Amino acid sequence: METIRTQIRKMFDGLTAGQRKVAKFLLEDPGRIATLSAKEVGARTDTSETTVIRFSVEVGYTGYGMLQKEIQNALVQERKNANPIGSLGEAAVGEPEDPAAYIAYRRSLNAANVERTLTELSPAALEQAVERIRSASHIAVIGLRASFAPAHWLTYSLNILRGNVVLYHGGMEDGNALLSRVQPGWLVIALSFPRYMRETHEFAKEAKRRSAQILAITDRELSPLGLMADQLLKVEVEPPVTLQGMPAVFALLNTLTGYLTVRDRERVQQRLAQEQAIGERSFYFVNPADTD
Repeated sequence: METIRTQIRKMFDGLTAGQRKVAKFLLEDPGRIATLSAKEVGARTDTSETTVIRFSVEVGYTGYGMLQKEIQNALVQERKNANPIGSLGEAAVGEPEDPAAYIAYRRSLNAANVERTLTELSPAALEQAVERIRSASHIAVIGLRASFAPAHWLTYSLNILRGNVVLYHGGMEDGNALLSRVQPGWLVIALSFPRYMRETHEFAKEAKRRSAQILAITDRELSPLGLMADQLLKVEVEPPVTLQGMPAVFALLNTLTGYLTVRDRERVQQRLAQEQAIGERSFYFVNPADTD
């Protein structure tokens, strides 16, 4: 499904209003496309059979039948590869009031969100994202409001692992000064979740105009950031992401930094050794129990 989602995301701005309805219908629940005829999809999207067929051609297929077949094959493969977690809390009227039960409930919910997110992260997408990080001359990270905490952690981690990473704080910081430095070879990693921040989108848009690559971490292919990104990594969490989805966000970021360590092992080990040496000289307290 990733190839289909990526193609639709890149083509979305050029679609007609009716074709956009079909695109949203497909992205929200591709399983329905796998079983419905073009005429039925047209009826459910308040468009027409002709619009559905034209949409299929517009996004790169010979017709609706070819698009439907690819979706069917992709869903079968996803089921083969997935490690499904059963629906959580379906029997409960609401979340449990007992503290011990609530802790168990939240632990299961967080685990399910992390599992969904990492299951949808394909090896090819992870490889591509990490290669963008490895090859960038400089990296700018942006995430505002609730997205600032994971953006700050990612910046801190990448500066240890590879360096030349700057975090845009927003607010009083001079975004123009940072954007004026952006040029080909830069990578902007932008985190954005509902309610999407206009400043994040505009920062990434200007960076892309200056030929930077954009790696988006968000929750929807058709989010403002998702539509203009060169690559999108999706966090699979029911809204509101910023209130209940942060474990999945950090799991995705931890997977990125972990794989960067694997792919760039020698350089990372050298940087970690340098970081440790500087820290011991200048910043870290020595535990008396660790000395002779």
